Amino acid sequence: MTAWERRIVEAFTSRYPASAAAAPGTTAGESPPAPRPLRIRPERIAPGIGQAPPDDRESFLEAAESLERRGVLSLVWARHRKGEILSVLECRDPELLYELAGKPSPKTTAEAVRAAARTHAAAPGGTALFSFLAENVTPLDAAGGIDAAATEDLARLTRFLCDAGRQGHGGQPRGITTRALSTALYGNSKRLEHLLGLFGPLFSRARRHGLGIPDFSPLDRSFPDTFIAGDIALDLEGAPQPLRLGGNIVGLPLETILKLRRIQPPAEGAAALMIENKETFFALSESLGGYACFLYAGGHPNRAVRALVSLLSAAGFALCHAGDLDPDGILILQELAGIAEKPVRPLRMDAATFDRYRACGRKLEPPALRRTALIGETTRSIPGMAELIRRIEETGTGVEQEIIDYRDGLTDSSA
Repeated sequence: MTAWERRIVEAFTSRYPASAAAAPGTTAGESPPAPRPLRIRPERIAPGIGQAPPDDRESFLEAAESLERRGVLSLVWARHRKGEILSVLECRDPELLYELAGKPSPKTTAEAVRAAARTHAAAPGGTALFSFLAENVTPLDAAGGIDAAATEDLARLTRFLCDAGRQGHGGQPRGITTRALSTALYGNSKRLEHLLGLFGPLFSRARRHGLGIPDFSPLDRSFPDTFIAGDIALDLEGAPQPLRLGGNIVGLPLETILKLRRIQPPAEGAAALMIENKETFFALSESLGGYACFLYAGGHPNRAVRALVSLLSAAGFALCHAGDLDPDGILILQELAGIAEKPVRPLRMDAATFDRYRACGRKLEPPALRRTALIGETTRSIPGMAELIRRIEETGTGVEQEIIDYRDGLTDSSA
């Protein structure tokens, strides 16, 4: 192929997987409707081609005509200007297009994936996940790397987890690392991680449809943990008595947190302060300052933090949060309130604090500022929050939590 032919072919292969032309066909026995072909205007392939030097325009048109003669494209010319002004290039044969590009057809690959998924959905122990894949895998998923081999490997993994569940392990691999399991299943230490990354978006889509799919989280090679401190007691499964912290700081991994039955407050109505920044957490947890508990939130909460927030909420703690005075800091407050399923009161997240530290703040990039659009009305209605958001938007500035001095009135809030 010439350079222009390759450029035209690449333009079509890059757009085809997400186009209507690649939409999955109907089920067996039905007559599929004629797909709408993918059409691209010359300017989308070669911006400025209409004003390019004559030699460049001629080379582009020759390449398009060559692809038409091969049966890949159909060309639509401007009226009465055939051979001179090209209006639209239309893909006539997607399979031939991908054959010419030396790539697998995402539509054919998606059909093979759906066929493999149907086989596993019908097999003993078949899950709702494979029924979902059989109906919902698209050429765009296939272009992302999902193929029949990946589907077979996923089935091998789900069978292993199913067997682990029947053996009383709750579907979780015991005594083996994720990479060792990947080696045992596939002879490749990184295949399992790659597999979960490939299918992750489809897992999310399946969950949004309310499908119960296998829990792959124990295979995640991240090890979420966090810190907690305060005048509290941790009621752990298997422990003879609750562990009283007495104001000390302890680090807890997710595995231990999942064994917590309850976090006991020192008294009814006790308050817990969640803190975004680690340095601030260690500084504030040295003195209770009116709070029975301090929890390190660590930015957007990981699974360990989420589990502890739910436990604190269930135990009746009044929840507060101190974080950065920027869009993400406010969104973290919003996220924590969603996890707790009750209001979370902000500490020093207000316009007065912002004004005091603005000179030491940092300029926010436009994408960071645009994240204020994600702040919901419930969060905006917190007293003082709307004014803080206005200050951030007007100045384009954010204030990091670690520069704020909380010593004068730790229990003050923006509420």
